[in-house]
Amino acid sequence: MMTAITGSTNPLKICFTGGPPVQFPCPPPPLHIPCQTGIDRYCARIHPDDLDSIRPARSPVEVISHPPASKWKRLSIAAGLTACAAVAGCQTNHSRNVPTRAPVGAAPTSPSDSISSQTMKERPLAMLEGQPIGISTMQARLIEQSGAETLRELRLEAALRRTLLEADLSVGKADTAHEEAMLLERFSSDEDTARMVLQTLRRNEGLGPERYAALLWRNAALRILVQEEIELTPDTLQRLYQLEHGPRMIIRIMVVATLQEAEELHGRLVGGEDFEDLAARRSIDASRDRGGLLDPISPEDPTWPQALRSEIVDLQPGELSGIVFFDDRFAIARMERSLPADDVPFETVRDEIELAAQLSQERLRMAELAGRLGVQPKIKVLDPVLRRAWSVDEAAEEQQ
Repeated sequence: MMTAITGSTNPLKICFTGGPPVQFPCPPPPLHIPCQTGIDRYCARIHPDDLDSIRPARSPVEVISHPPASKWKRLSIAAGLTACAAVAGCQTNHSRNVPTRAPVGAAPTSPSDSISSQTMKERPLAMLEGQPIGISTMQARLIEQSGAETLRELRLEAALRRTLLEADLSVGKADTAHEEAMLLERFSSDEDTARMVLQTLRRNEGLGPERYAALLWRNAALRILVQEEIELTPDTLQRLYQLEHGPRMIIRIMVVATLQEAEELHGRLVGGEDFEDLAARRSIDASRDRGGLLDPISPEDPTWPQALRSEIVDLQPGELSGIVFFDDRFAIARMERSLPADDVPFETVRDEIELAAQLSQERLRMAELAGRLGVQPKIKVLDPVLRRAWSVDEAAEEQQ
């Protein structure tokens, strides 16, 4: 929760597949300023050479959302893309007289240990200095690395198939092709450029034919299942219109860890000290490198807590906000200047706004559905290596 010191306000948090709830600020250091995107924006933290992993409750859902290739573009690809291909359960081999148990496929004590009689009987996956490497040599390591993630993907797929069957719905080739087309459109309006970007991302993420096809299928299934929940109200469309074409504010902000420090800095600012200098030296927010300066924000932008927006919306240029409290952080803002609304009539951009709102709602509903379905199928892990990987992964999830 984030509140102003002077009163309690509930901020809007937006959760997307695979990532933490979007709120201001993200956990330091450094704090990440929310991106300025659509009506349900979030901190995508996109880099040009990787895919954003967004998986609430670590469910293996990849929600890819795609507004049109224009100023509405939002490179908000959600992909739990860290899993490896599913592998067979592995055996264990240990002596009762030895207290440690090492599964077959564990790191060999010497190069020759990698080659076993079992490997010689298998179809080789690779040749290492003339010696065959079979699946029995690799499977334990593969399971340790990616078995839990792959199991979560299979679990969600099982739940989706059951839900589709109950609803008498199905995912066809046209549906998965549509998912890929929207994905490409998000990258670039030029098809060749878009495919080059996609190829690079797939290579970097190890997203081969099997896992890529599964990713598209899951997204298509989720999108089909949430269609009846989508409702575009006039209020939603107006909010998005104001978000993109309404007035904006340019502010500076500094974030500190304690109320005592915030009160000290606020007093120094009131006394005339330079905001930019203090923010650069004392703020724990990523904007400190710019003296706390942020990109223009809209009063309608829900990725910014209501408490902060309420504090700054009526400020005049040069005026300070009060101290805004959020979780265990404290912020002070200063209004730099206001930007007026543009002259774009609502009706001229209505179609784009409706599409953006549609995709935004789909993204939210898909994330919610994946979170519910992804934990439903019962799992009994039999293989000891996979059980260990699954237990470690589940323990890490509980700590988040």
